Amino acid sequence: MPSHKPTYGNFFEFKKDDIFHNRIKAYPKVEFFIYTGSVFYNNENQNKEIPGTPNGHINLYELNVDRDTHASGLDTQLITPFVTKQGSFSNFKTISTSDFNTDFALGDKVEGSYPMTASITIERYDSTLTAAKQNKLYALKNTLDFYTILSPHYAYSSDLGNKELQPLNLISIPSIFYGSSIKKGSVSLKYYVTGSLMAEATDNKRDGRLIQTSTGDVIGVVLYNEGFLYITHSAGISTHKEAYKSSDSTAYSASWNYFANTNSNSSVSSSYSITLKGTNYIETITMFAHAKERQLNHSNNPTFISGGINAVTAPDIYYENSQISIKNIVSSSYKNHEATFKPITYISKIGIYDKDKNLIAIAGLANPVRKLEERSYTFKLKLDI
Repeated sequence: MPSHKPTYGNFFEFKKDDIFHNRIKAYPKVEFFIYTGSVFYNNENQNKEIPGTPNGHINLYELNVDRDTHASGLDTQLITPFVTKQGSFSNFKTISTSDFNTDFALGDKVEGSYPMTASITIERYDSTLTAAKQNKLYALKNTLDFYTILSPHYAYSSDLGNKELQPLNLISIPSIFYGSSIKKGSVSLKYYVTGSLMAEATDNKRDGRLIQTSTGDVIGVVLYNEGFLYITHSAGISTHKEAYKSSDSTAYSASWNYFANTNSNSSVSSSYSITLKGTNYIETITMFAHAKERQLNHSNNPTFISGGINAVTAPDIYYENSQISIKNIVSSSYKNHEATFKPITYISKIGIYDKDKNLIAIAGLANPVRKLEERSYTFKLKLDI
Protein backbone atom coordinates (compact mmCIF):
# COMPACT_ATOMS: atom_id res chain seq x y z
CA MET A 1 0.00 0.00 0.00
CA PRO A 2 1.47 3.38 -0.96
CA SER A 3 2.08 5.94 1.72
CA HIS A 4 2.72 9.65 1.85
CA LYS A 5 5.45 11.10 4.00
CA PRO A 6 5.33 14.18 6.27
CA THR A 7 8.31 16.45 6.75
CA TYR A 8 9.41 15.03 10.10
CA GLY A 9 9.96 11.48 8.86
CA ASN A 10 6.80 9.52 9.71
CA PHE A 11 4.79 7.72 7.04
CA PHE A 12 1.02 7.93 6.62
CA GLU A 13 -0.63 4.99 4.92
CA PHE A 14 -3.29 5.60 2.31
CA LYS A 15 -6.56 4.07 3.45
CA LYS A 16 -9.07 2.26 1.27
CA ASP A 17 -11.15 5.39 0.68
CA ASP A 18 -8.07 7.49 -0.18
CA ILE A 19 -7.24 5.80 -3.49
CA PHE A 20 -9.42 5.76 -6.61
CA HIS A 21 -8.63 4.10 -9.93
CA ASN A 22 -10.04 5.73 -13.04
CA ARG A 23 -9.73 5.34 -16.78
CA ILE A 24 -9.83 8.36 -19.07
CA LYS A 25 -11.05 7.86 -22.62
CA ALA A 26 -9.47 10.33 -25.04
CA TYR A 27 -9.89 10.90 -28.76
CA PRO A 28 -6.67 12.36 -30.23
CA LYS A 29 -7.09 13.85 -33.70
CA VAL A 30 -4.82 12.57 -36.45
CA GLU A 31 -4.39 14.12 -39.89
CA PHE A 32 -2.21 13.08 -42.83
CA PHE A 33 -1.71 15.29 -45.85
CA ILE A 34 -0.21 13.66 -48.94
CA TYR A 35 1.25 15.60 -51.85
CA THR A 36 3.72 14.61 -54.60
CA GLY A 37 4.87 11.52 -52.78
CA SER A 38 5.36 13.21 -49.39
CA VAL A 39 3.30 12.61 -46.25
CA PHE A 40 2.83 15.27 -43.57
CA TYR A 41 1.54 14.38 -40.12
CA ASN A 42 -0.68 16.93 -38.35
CA ASN A 43 0.56 19.68 -40.71
CA GLU A 44 4.07 19.60 -39.26
CA ASN A 45 7.44 19.83 -40.95
CA GLN A 46 8.99 17.14 -38.80
CA ASN A 47 12.35 17.20 -40.53
CA LYS A 48 12.78 20.66 -39.06
CA GLU A 49 10.92 20.34 -35.75
CA ILE A 50 12.02 16.80 -34.81
CA PRO A 51 15.44 16.07 -36.38
CA GLY A 52 15.89 12.40 -37.19
CA THR A 53 12.17 11.86 -37.79
CA PRO A 54 11.04 11.87 -41.45
CA ASN A 55 7.92 13.77 -42.41
CA GLY A 56 4.73 11.81 -41.82
CA HIS A 57 6.33 9.60 -39.16
CA ILE A 58 6.09 9.16 -35.40
CA ASN A 59 9.32 8.53 -33.51
CA LEU A 60 8.62 5.75 -31.00
CA TYR A 61 10.98 6.94 -28.25
CA GLU A 62 12.21 10.22 -29.78
CA LEU A 63 15.78 9.00 -29.37
CA ASN A 64 18.68 10.34 -31.44
CA VAL A 65 16.61 13.37 -32.45
CA ASP A 66 19.31 15.81 -31.29
CA ARG A 67 22.46 13.81 -31.96
CA ASP A 68 24.94 14.25 -34.78
CA THR A 69 25.26 11.41 -37.24
CA HIS A 70 29.03 11.92 -37.15
CA ALA A 71 31.25 13.14 -34.36
CA SER A 72 34.13 15.10 -35.87
CA GLY A 73 34.18 12.70 -38.80
CA LEU A 74 34.78 9.71 -36.52
CA ASP A 75 32.25 7.39 -34.92
CA THR A 76 28.59 8.35 -34.87
CA GLN A 77 27.06 9.75 -31.71
CA LEU A 78 23.84 7.83 -32.24
CA ILE A 79 22.76 5.47 -29.49
CA THR A 80 21.66 1.95 -30.41
CA PRO A 81 19.69 -0.79 -28.65
CA PHE A 82 21.64 -3.99 -28.07
CA VAL A 83 21.48 -7.40 -26.44
CA THR A 84 24.28 -9.82 -25.63
CA LYS A 85 23.91 -13.34 -26.97
CA GLN A 86 23.58 -15.57 -23.95
CA GLY A 87 22.00 -18.85 -22.99
CA SER A 88 18.54 -17.28 -22.97
CA PHE A 89 18.96 -16.50 -26.71
CA SER A 90 17.24 -13.11 -26.40
CA ASN A 91 17.19 -11.50 -29.82
CA PHE A 92 15.65 -8.72 -31.92
CA LYS A 93 12.67 -9.61 -34.10
CA THR A 94 14.41 -8.02 -37.07
CA ILE A 95 17.14 -10.70 -36.96
CA SER A 96 16.13 -14.18 -38.07
CA THR A 97 16.76 -17.20 -35.87
CA SER A 98 19.11 -18.74 -38.43
CA ASP A 99 21.21 -15.56 -38.72
CA PHE A 100 21.27 -15.23 -34.96
CA ASN A 101 22.53 -18.80 -34.55
CA THR A 102 25.15 -18.69 -37.30
CA ASP A 103 26.41 -15.09 -37.33
CA PHE A 104 26.82 -14.50 -33.60
CA ALA A 105 28.81 -16.36 -30.96
CA LEU A 106 28.01 -16.47 -27.26
CA GLY A 107 29.01 -13.16 -25.72
CA ASP A 108 28.68 -11.18 -28.97
CA LYS A 109 26.77 -7.92 -28.89
CA VAL A 110 23.75 -7.84 -31.18
CA GLU A 111 22.77 -4.29 -32.11
CA GLY A 112 19.58 -2.73 -33.41
CA SER A 113 19.06 0.84 -34.55
CA TYR A 114 17.29 4.06 -33.55
CA PRO A 115 15.23 5.98 -34.34
CA MET A 116 12.28 3.61 -34.67
CA THR A 117 9.62 5.40 -36.68
CA ALA A 118 6.29 4.52 -38.26
CA SER A 119 4.07 6.06 -40.91
CA ILE A 120 1.10 5.15 -43.06
CA THR A 121 1.54 2.72 -45.95
CA ILE A 122 -0.42 2.84 -49.21
CA GLU A 123 -0.59 -0.32 -51.33
CA ARG A 124 -2.41 -0.24 -54.65
CA TYR A 125 -3.49 -3.24 -56.75
CA ASP A 126 -5.56 -3.50 -59.94
CA SER A 127 -8.27 -6.08 -60.62
CA THR A 128 -5.71 -8.78 -61.47
CA LEU A 129 -5.17 -11.28 -58.65
CA THR A 130 -1.41 -11.21 -58.25
CA ALA A 131 0.48 -13.11 -55.56
CA ALA A 132 1.10 -9.92 -53.58
CA LYS A 133 -2.57 -8.93 -53.69
CA GLN A 134 -3.64 -12.46 -52.81
CA ASN A 135 -1.42 -12.49 -49.73
CA LYS A 136 -2.98 -9.24 -48.49
CA LEU A 137 -6.52 -10.42 -49.20
CA TYR A 138 -6.06 -13.79 -47.54
CA ALA A 139 -4.55 -12.16 -44.46
CA LEU A 140 -7.65 -9.95 -44.10
CA LYS A 141 -10.31 -12.41 -45.29
CA ASN A 142 -11.48 -13.62 -41.88
CA THR A 143 -11.37 -10.10 -40.47
CA LEU A 144 -13.50 -8.72 -43.32
CA ASP A 145 -16.10 -11.49 -42.98
CA PHE A 146 -16.17 -11.00 -39.20
CA TYR A 147 -17.29 -7.39 -39.60
CA THR A 148 -20.22 -8.18 -41.93
CA ILE A 149 -22.34 -7.79 -38.80
CA LEU A 150 -21.72 -4.04 -39.21
CA SER A 151 -22.28 -3.90 -42.97
CA PRO A 152 -22.48 -6.39 -45.86
CA HIS A 153 -19.91 -4.24 -47.68
CA TYR A 154 -17.23 -5.91 -45.54
CA ALA A 155 -17.92 -9.34 -47.07
CA TYR A 156 -14.97 -10.89 -48.86
CA SER A 157 -17.28 -12.12 -51.59
CA SER A 158 -20.98 -11.29 -51.97
CA ASP A 159 -23.55 -9.79 -54.34
CA LEU A 160 -21.79 -6.47 -53.73
CA GLY A 161 -18.60 -7.77 -55.30
CA ASN A 162 -15.67 -10.16 -55.00
CA LYS A 163 -12.67 -8.45 -53.52
CA GLU A 164 -10.30 -10.66 -55.49
CA LEU A 165 -11.66 -9.13 -58.69
CA GLN A 166 -11.85 -5.53 -57.48
CA PRO A 167 -9.08 -2.92 -57.63
CA LEU A 168 -7.70 -2.42 -54.14
CA ASN A 169 -6.28 0.67 -52.48
CA LEU A 170 -5.17 -0.43 -49.01
CA ILE A 171 -4.07 2.24 -46.54
CA SER A 172 -2.42 0.91 -43.37
CA ILE A 173 -2.29 3.13 -40.28
CA PRO A 174 -0.04 1.90 -37.42
CA SER A 175 -1.74 1.78 -34.02
CA ILE A 176 0.83 4.20 -32.55
CA PHE A 177 -1.16 6.96 -34.28
CA TYR A 178 -4.64 6.08 -32.99
CA GLY A 179 -4.20 3.95 -29.85
CA SER A 180 -6.71 1.18 -29.15
CA SER A 181 -8.93 1.74 -32.19
CA ILE A 182 -10.11 4.33 -34.70
CA LYS A 183 -13.16 6.17 -33.44
CA LYS A 184 -16.27 5.32 -35.43
CA GLY A 185 -17.66 8.23 -37.40
CA SER A 186 -14.39 10.22 -37.34
CA VAL A 187 -12.82 9.17 -40.66
CA SER A 188 -12.75 11.66 -43.52
CA LEU A 189 -10.96 11.28 -46.86
CA LYS A 190 -10.60 14.37 -49.05
CA TYR A 191 -9.43 14.44 -52.65
CA TYR A 192 -8.12 17.80 -53.89
CA VAL A 193 -7.27 18.94 -57.41
CA THR A 194 -5.34 22.22 -57.76
CA GLY A 195 -6.27 23.01 -54.17
CA SER A 196 -10.04 22.62 -54.66
CA LEU A 197 -11.99 19.86 -52.94
CA MET A 198 -13.08 17.43 -55.65
CA ALA A 199 -14.54 14.61 -53.53
CA GLU A 200 -14.93 13.58 -49.92
CA ALA A 201 -15.80 10.27 -48.28
CA THR A 202 -16.69 9.76 -44.62
CA ASP A 203 -17.91 7.01 -42.31
CA ASN A 204 -20.68 9.21 -40.91
CA LYS A 205 -23.03 6.21 -40.55
CA ARG A 206 -20.57 4.71 -38.01
CA ASP A 207 -20.94 1.26 -39.57
CA GLY A 208 -17.56 1.17 -41.31
CA ARG A 209 -18.76 2.21 -44.77
CA LEU A 210 -16.82 5.01 -46.45
CA ILE A 211 -19.52 6.95 -48.29
CA GLN A 212 -18.79 9.60 -50.92
CA THR A 213 -20.75 12.63 -49.73
CA SER A 214 -21.71 13.94 -53.18
CA THR A 215 -23.03 10.69 -54.68
CA GLY A 216 -23.73 8.32 -51.77
CA ASP A 217 -21.50 5.65 -53.31
CA VAL A 218 -19.70 3.29 -50.92
CA ILE A 219 -16.03 3.49 -51.86
CA GLY A 220 -14.72 1.07 -49.22
CA VAL A 221 -14.71 0.18 -45.55
CA VAL A 222 -12.76 0.98 -42.39
CA LEU A 223 -11.25 -1.71 -40.16
CA TYR A 224 -11.43 0.28 -36.93
CA ASN A 225 -9.53 -2.07 -34.63
CA GLU A 226 -6.91 -3.11 -37.17
CA GLY A 227 -6.19 0.34 -38.65
CA PHE A 228 -6.93 -0.26 -42.35
CA LEU A 229 -8.79 1.83 -44.92
CA TYR A 230 -9.96 -0.67 -47.53
CA ILE A 231 -10.88 1.21 -50.74
CA THR A 232 -12.34 -0.76 -53.67
CA HIS A 233 -14.19 1.94 -55.67
CA SER A 234 -12.39 2.62 -58.95
CA ALA A 235 -14.91 4.60 -61.03
CA GLY A 236 -13.79 8.04 -62.11
CA ILE A 237 -14.84 10.91 -59.87
CA SER A 238 -13.74 13.77 -62.12
CA THR A 239 -12.79 14.57 -65.67
CA HIS A 240 -9.37 15.57 -64.40
CA LYS A 241 -6.58 13.34 -65.66
CA GLU A 242 -3.00 12.91 -64.50
CA ALA A 243 -0.13 10.43 -64.68
CA TYR A 244 -1.06 8.70 -61.43
CA LYS A 245 0.96 5.55 -62.06
CA SER A 246 4.70 5.48 -61.56
CA SER A 247 5.03 2.70 -64.13
CA ASP A 248 4.03 4.84 -67.11
CA SER A 249 3.25 8.42 -68.13
CA THR A 250 -0.31 7.75 -69.27
CA ALA A 251 -2.89 10.18 -67.89
CA TYR A 252 -5.67 8.42 -65.97
CA SER A 253 -8.95 9.83 -64.69
CA ALA A 254 -8.95 10.76 -61.03
CA SER A 255 -10.56 8.05 -58.91
CA TRP A 256 -10.50 6.72 -55.37
CA ASN A 257 -8.19 3.98 -56.59
CA TYR A 258 -5.47 6.64 -56.89
CA PHE A 259 -6.30 8.31 -53.58
CA ALA A 260 -3.25 9.05 -51.39
CA ASN A 261 -0.94 8.49 -54.32
CA THR A 262 2.64 8.42 -53.00
CA ASN A 263 4.29 6.50 -55.82
CA SER A 264 4.55 9.26 -58.38
CA ASN A 265 5.86 12.81 -58.27
CA SER A 266 4.28 13.59 -61.64
CA SER A 267 0.71 13.99 -60.33
CA VAL A 268 1.42 17.49 -59.05
CA SER A 269 -2.17 18.77 -59.30
CA SER A 270 -3.63 16.24 -56.85
CA SER A 271 -3.34 16.20 -53.08
CA TYR A 272 -5.10 14.23 -50.39
CA SER A 273 -5.93 14.34 -46.70
CA ILE A 274 -6.87 11.63 -44.22
CA THR A 275 -8.45 12.78 -40.96
CA LEU A 276 -9.51 10.54 -38.10
CA LYS A 277 -9.68 10.32 -34.33
CA GLY A 278 -8.11 7.60 -32.23
CA THR A 279 -9.34 6.02 -29.03
CA ASN A 280 -6.86 6.10 -26.14
CA TYR A 281 -7.41 4.78 -22.63
CA ILE A 282 -5.33 6.42 -19.90
CA GLU A 283 -5.26 4.69 -16.54
CA THR A 284 -5.10 7.15 -13.64
CA ILE A 285 -4.85 6.94 -9.86
CA THR A 286 -6.35 9.63 -7.65
CA MET A 287 -4.97 9.74 -4.10
CA PHE A 288 -5.96 11.88 -1.12
CA ALA A 289 -3.13 12.80 1.25
CA HIS A 290 -4.32 14.17 4.59
CA ALA A 291 -2.53 16.68 6.80
CA LYS A 292 -4.60 16.52 9.98
CA GLU A 293 -4.81 18.82 12.99
CA ARG A 294 -1.74 18.86 15.27
CA GLN A 295 0.30 16.98 12.69
CA LEU A 296 3.04 18.09 10.29
CA ASN A 297 3.92 21.14 12.40
CA HIS A 298 7.63 20.45 12.66
CA SER A 299 10.40 20.81 10.10
CA ASN A 300 14.02 19.73 9.80
CA ASN A 301 14.77 22.83 7.76
CA PRO A 302 17.52 24.83 9.54
CA THR A 303 15.43 28.00 9.17
CA PHE A 304 12.78 26.46 11.44
CA ILE A 305 14.82 27.24 14.60
CA SER A 306 16.18 30.46 16.06
CA GLY A 307 19.90 30.96 15.48
CA GLY A 308 22.32 28.15 14.64
CA ILE A 309 22.33 24.57 15.82
CA ASN A 310 25.03 25.24 18.41
CA ALA A 311 26.41 21.72 18.29
CA VAL A 312 28.92 20.68 20.95
CA THR A 313 31.78 18.56 19.71
CA ALA A 314 34.57 16.70 21.46
CA PRO A 315 37.00 13.96 20.41
CA ASP A 316 34.45 11.31 21.32
CA ILE A 317 31.09 13.09 21.44
CA TYR A 318 28.74 15.18 19.32
CA TYR A 319 25.38 16.54 20.38
CA GLU A 320 23.10 19.44 19.61
CA ASN A 321 21.51 21.84 22.01
CA SER A 322 18.04 20.47 22.77
CA GLN A 323 16.90 23.80 24.22
CA ILE A 324 17.05 25.77 20.98
CA SER A 325 13.78 27.58 20.47
CA ILE A 326 11.66 27.44 17.36
CA LYS A 327 11.55 30.63 15.35
CA ASN A 328 8.34 32.58 15.82
CA ILE A 329 7.07 33.69 12.41
CA VAL A 330 3.62 34.79 13.54
CA SER A 331 3.15 38.39 12.48
CA SER A 332 1.87 40.99 14.95
CA SER A 333 -0.51 43.85 14.28
CA TYR A 334 1.49 46.10 16.59
CA LYS A 335 4.87 47.70 16.07
CA ASN A 336 7.77 46.30 18.13
CA HIS A 337 5.55 43.61 19.56
CA GLU A 338 6.09 39.88 19.16
CA ALA A 339 2.90 37.88 18.67
CA THR A 340 2.11 34.77 20.64
CA PHE A 341 4.09 31.81 19.36
CA LYS A 342 2.41 29.23 17.15
CA PRO A 343 4.14 26.35 15.36
CA ILE A 344 3.77 27.05 11.65
CA THR A 345 5.09 25.09 8.69
CA TYR A 346 4.68 25.41 4.94
CA ILE A 347 3.92 22.29 2.94
CA SER A 348 5.55 22.49 -0.48
CA LYS A 349 6.01 18.84 -1.55
CA ILE A 350 4.42 15.47 -0.87
CA GLY A 351 6.44 12.30 -1.33
CA ILE A 352 4.75 9.04 -2.37
CA TYR A 353 6.44 5.84 -1.22
CA ASP A 354 5.83 2.18 -1.96
CA LYS A 355 5.45 -0.53 0.65
CA ASP A 356 9.24 -0.84 0.93
CA LYS A 357 9.55 2.91 1.59
CA ASN A 358 11.08 3.63 -1.80
CA LEU A 359 10.24 7.07 -3.14
CA ILE A 360 8.22 6.58 -6.33
CA ALA A 361 6.73 10.04 -6.93
CA ILE A 362 6.86 13.62 -5.68
CA ALA A 363 3.90 15.99 -5.88
CA GLY A 364 4.96 19.63 -5.91
CA LEU A 365 2.55 22.39 -4.94
CA ALA A 366 2.40 25.53 -7.05
CA ASN A 367 2.39 27.62 -3.84
CA PRO A 368 3.42 26.34 -0.38
CA VAL A 369 0.43 25.79 1.93
CA ARG A 370 0.58 27.41 5.40
CA LYS A 371 -0.11 24.75 8.03
CA LEU A 372 -1.32 25.73 11.49
CA GLU A 373 -1.87 23.27 14.33
CA GLU A 374 -5.64 23.73 14.37
CA ARG A 375 -5.99 23.35 10.60
CA SER A 376 -6.27 20.25 8.48
CA TYR A 377 -5.82 19.85 4.75
CA THR A 378 -6.50 17.19 2.16
CA PHE A 379 -4.34 17.18 -0.98
CA LYS A 380 -5.68 15.57 -4.13
CA LEU A 381 -2.93 13.82 -6.11
CA LYS A 382 -3.40 12.43 -9.61
CA LEU A 383 -1.01 10.07 -11.33
CA ASP A 384 -1.22 8.71 -14.90
CA ILE A 385 0.04 5.15 -15.24
